Amino acid sequence: MSLLNELSVIMQNLTYRFNNGKEFSLRINELTYHFNGPLGLYGLSGSGKTTFSKLLAGILTPGFGTVSFSMKNRGDKPKIIYSPQFPENVLLGVQVGDTIQQYIVNESTGSVGDSIRTYLKKFSLNYNEIKNKNGYELSGGELRRLAIALSLSLLPDLLILDEPTIGLGFQGKLQLYALLEEFSQKHHIMIVSHDFSLIQKICRDFWILHNGNLIFSGDLASLEMREDIKTEVGINSLDNYLNKYLASKEVASH
Repeated sequence: MSLLNELSVIMQNLTYRFNNGKEFSLRINELTYHFNGPLGLYGLSGSGKTTFSKLLAGILTPGFGTVSFSMKNRGDKPKIIYSPQFPENVLLGVQVGDTIQQYIVNESTGSVGDSIRTYLKKFSLNYNEIKNKNGYELSGGELRRLAIALSLSLLPDLLILDEPTIGLGFQGKLQLYALLEEFSQKHHIMIVSHDFSLIQKICRDFWILHNGNLIFSGDLASLEMREDIKTEVGINSLDNYLNKYLASKEVASH
């Protein structure tokens, strides 16, 4: 039996245009999606992934249209956390201990502090060793692990991770995969990346953005039949991925 609460999102006539004179805009005419395990958002650099993610998280306000989340048997608004692509923009000038204390105060529960320490440990970071350091004293990988640990500890209904492996070495990536596999048993996650090989390791379904338009929503088997889309967004060799996917589906059916 699944431990996940059923989460759905409806987007209608969603539009966002930048105010810096650029011609680029993001447009999603209509989409209803029921989360079914980890979701991957793929697109080439400049496709609008980060903007789309921030619209979903409520950080940005649509120029037009709506984004509406709902959870089965829940009357309140789902809790959505966005973990940024560049955590150094948030954490560099702040002492680690003060940042974590602020998270605890905002959540009004001491359990968040314990959870942060636990996730840091699973990421090979010792809270006592870094709590008095400023963000600029940490490496890029340490900043990334800190940002992800903070996001995980808040136990969101949906966690959006924007390019989560930037700065992580081989061991850090393995730790991340293990953490997300555990976390996704009780919480929804969305991985945002320009690296399709990354999101296919974690995700069951995929959204593909291209030039600000959502051009695909579905699973790997469905994507394999869309040679036009694969060519358009630079996904050229899905055969191995597809074979593994179909094999896993066959095993699950027995």
